[in-house]
Amino acid sequence: MDYDQSMSGSLPIVVFITHHANDMLWDALRSVLLSKNWAREIWIVHSNASEASMPTEFTDLVHYHWLGDNLGFAAAVNWAFDRFNGPIFIVNDDTQFTESCLEALHKASLKFPGSILQPEIHLYTAPDTIENAGHHIGIDGNNTAYGRGKPSESKGISERLCFSGAAFWVPEVIYKHPKLTTMDCALSPFGEDLDYALRCVRYGFTIHCVHSAVLLHHWGGSYNRFSTQKVKWVESHRIQSKFRNLPLWMCFAAPFSSLLRYGKGLQDARIPSGKSTSAARASLQGIYEGYIALPTALSKRRQEEFVVGDWEFTKLWWRQR
Repeated sequence: MDYDQSMSGSLPIVVFITHHANDMLWDALRSVLLSKNWAREIWIVHSNASEASMPTEFTDLVHYHWLGDNLGFAAAVNWAFDRFNGPIFIVNDDTQFTESCLEALHKASLKFPGSILQPEIHLYTAPDTIENAGHHIGIDGNNTAYGRGKPSESKGISERLCFSGAAFWVPEVIYKHPKLTTMDCALSPFGEDLDYALRCVRYGFTIHCVHSAVLLHHWGGSYNRFSTQKVKWVESHRIQSKFRNLPLWMCFAAPFSSLLRYGKGLQDARIPSGKSTSAARASLQGIYEGYIALPTALSKRRQEEFVVGDWEFTKLWWRQR
């Protein structure tokens, strides 16, 4: 399919969310500009205490907005949701676009106009290897990347229950829905994408991975792959999102599922040698913080008006591949 001006209304605004605004971002911009005809506009949303200076090569091609402080990923996404119309492609600053990524996502958006789409994300250091192709949801709300470390095989489109916050296409019909106008800043970072994905599904929307749309990712470029703070955030925010969004039976079964996961998790290759004890301690701290926030999570749940009931969600969950 060749680009035609008549399709411009359904082309996305590409929004880079950045904290560092460093060389990785400038490289990411250079990569997306190779396929700029498949984007309406390109924006940088900068969440940092200090304003950045953008290289002059991008001055006439890229828009820049500074949030005025380090407000986090969710706040930056919410700014974009509030400002723009039409589809938005949210992407991290540590990515590299392949030439056909936006075109493939656009084709998929015509087939699934009311769906969140994510590209198949590959490792920048190993471009034929998957970093993630969407996320699988566990009983306890833990999300695990599909295909991580494996070669890319699928060329179609796969339905998911959770997208990766590293790169996702959101149609206007979703982020203008009165219950989905914002990500939850209290779950940022490492939790706002999970929570938003689950809320979208509970309000009847779908999520798909477009395998032919390939994006490269400096995995851990924005945050280190491992830190005790990251472990605490993941566990605390997972628990809060679980009680807000998952069926009640999953909430009750979650502790048993978590025990199995923790046993396997201590053998996770992402945990550096000698860090298992600190990882376990951070997990316990995250669990404590998550349950301290339980009243708030349950209050948020009571305010929801989900259209997909617990049984219907359970069937979607069971069909995950």
